[in-house]
Amino acid sequence: MPRIDTASHDDTAALFAQRRAAIDLIATTRAKTIRAALFATYLFRPHPTHPEDEETRDGWRAVLQEQCDDMERLCTILTGRDPQNELPREVCAWICEHSANHPEAAKAFARTRDLTVNMMRAVEADNQTELGRALEAHKAYGRSGFFQRVTDFCDGLWAHLDEKRHQEVLAAQATARAISKTLARLEHIGKHVRLVSLNASVEASRVGDAGRGLGVIAVEFKTLAEEIQHLAVTARDDIRKMATGTKTG
Repeated sequence: MPRIDTASHDDTAALFAQRRAAIDLIATTRAKTIRAALFATYLFRPHPTHPEDEETRDGWRAVLQEQCDDMERLCTILTGRDPQNELPREVCAWICEHSANHPEAAKAFARTRDLTVNMMRAVEADNQTELGRALEAHKAYGRSGFFQRVTDFCDGLWAHLDEKRHQEVLAAQATARAISKTLARLEHIGKHVRLVSLNASVEASRVGDAGRGLGVIAVEFKTLAEEIQHLAVTARDDIRKMATGTKTG
C-alpha cells in the first residue's frame, strides 16, 4: 500500500491562500481611492506661500499614476485575467464569476477607475480647472457609497471562500473516515498474517529438518506482517497531518 499523497491537500491550501491574497488586493481599493484623491488635491492646491518644487510635484504625479495603474489592473482582474500574472487563472476566474454575479459592484470599480484616470489626464495636461472638476467628481463618487460597495464585494468573496472551505473540510473528513476503515481492515489482516507466521514457526520447529521450508515461509509471513503494520502506521500519520493542516489552513 503506497503512502497517501498529500500533494492535492497542499495544492488546496495554496489555492486558499491565493484567494485570500486576492481579496486583500481588492480590499485595498478603498485605501488607493483615498490616496488618489489626496495626491490629486496636493497637485490642485499648491502651498499658498511656499509652492512645492517640480521634483516634489513629479513625485505626487507618480503616486497618482500608480493608483491609476492599480485600478486598471483591478478592473482587468474582474474580467478574469491578471495583467501582471501574479494571480493564478483559477483565482481570476473565481473573482470574475463573483463580479458577474454583482454587476453593480463591477460598474462601481470601473467608474472609480475612470474618475482616477480623469484626474491623471488633467494633471498631465496641466489643466487646473479640469483637475478641480475631476477631483470633485472623484470625491463625490467616493462619498456616494463606493467604499461600502467595496466592503460588500469583499464580504461576498469571503462568504463564498468560507463556504468552499467548509465543503472541502467535510470532503476531507469523509475521505479520512473511508481511509481509516480501510486501514482498520489492513491492520486486521496484518494480525492474521502474524498469527499464521507464528503457527508456521511452531510447526517448523516441531518437525525439525523437514520443516525448514515451512520455516522460510514463516519468516516471509512475519516480514509481510511487519510491512503491513508499518504501512498502516505511516498512513495514519499522513491522515493526521492532513487533518491538522485542514484545521489550521
